[in-house]
Amino acid sequence: MAEDHIYLTVDKNPKGKGLLAIMTQGHIQYGDASLVLTFEVVPNMKAAKKWFRRMKIERPWETRQ
Repeated sequence: MAEDHIYLTVDKNPKGKGLLAIMTQGHIQYGDASLVLTFEVVPNMKAAKKWFRRMKIERPWETRQ
């Protein structure tokens, strides 16, 4: 299992335009218990990846291996 890894999940924004980018610890598709760390509405996939990289640097709650 990969419960200590950080993942980006992206889906349509249910409340309008753009995409909903979700940063989780653990991945539900791998059978992990997933903890949502933060989320953001972004305009496209490129912006979601850029946001994800920035959050990995800026957010103090994340531990790195």
